[in-house]
Amino acid sequence: MRQQKPLLHWLLLILAGAGWGWSISLTKIAAESGYHPLTLMFWQLTIAIFLLVTWMKVNRIALPVSPQHLVFYCIAGVLGTALPNSLSYYIAPHLPVGIISIVFSLIPMMAFTLAIVFKSEKFDLVRFAGVLLGLVAVSLLIVPTISFQSIISPFWIFLLLISAFCYASESIYAAFFMPLQDNPLTILTGMTIAALIIILPIMLAVEIPFSIQNFLGKPEWALIGSTLLHIGAYATYLYLIRHTGVIFTSQISYIVTLSGVLWGLVIFAETHSLWTWAALVAAIAGLGLVRPRQKS
Repeated sequence: MRQQKPLLHWLLLILAGAGWGWSISLTKIAAESGYHPLTLMFWQLTIAIFLLVTWMKVNRIALPVSPQHLVFYCIAGVLGTALPNSLSYYIAPHLPVGIISIVFSLIPMMAFTLAIVFKSEKFDLVRFAGVLLGLVAVSLLIVPTISFQSIISPFWIFLLLISAFCYASESIYAAFFMPLQDNPLTILTGMTIAALIIILPIMLAVEIPFSIQNFLGKPEWALIGSTLLHIGAYATYLYLIRHTGVIFTSQISYIVTLSGVLWGLVIFAETHSLWTWAALVAAIAGLGLVRPRQKS
């Protein structure tokens, strides 16, 4: 696929990646507010639905509601939004942004492994080496915390891995079952609505509060900001896939990981051990090996 505007596409790639990386820091700020993770999820989904439905109304696009679509919305909504995002809000106060960014860089490696299992990808030794480097990155984060009794508990990293695995599973499910005739942002709207419908009964059953103290505080604006960044970055991501192809767009993973670490340094003045920096190097190298291969 030819790139008609290469400089514009590179700029969009960098902006989307930096925005996604920034959203990790904003998620941490919102999560440290003391609000229940599902309360934060409720408002994140509500804001996203308002923006997406407004976009659909402006463009006079109807939400498809066939049985196939409804099943996809529900399953993808759980795997790609409700479960991993709730876990992220739960985990964020307990881990540095840099470590969260490094673990999320493993999503493409997990997705490739699942693709091999479900036979949507052929085994490739080079890309498999990338998966192994991902395992090295995780080991460099976990083993020192056990050996040296770090204040960072491996428990939170394991939960973060579950969150990343959900995102990877959703990408594989989408590859098989996403309705291809629809605008991806329309699909995202359906997924977001389904995720909200799924968490509502849980919140009511457990009596989790819906209220937000105000929309003028730092945590509340961080929640709004992270939602806006996610939607903007996702829309840009879809645009780049359509106009530049998967291979070029897959490089966004590098930018998300690096910017996530850098935003953690800037916003939270985080410091990392040599083990963490080694894990970052291993993760970036693994991404380089796992990303889609250029077809001959």
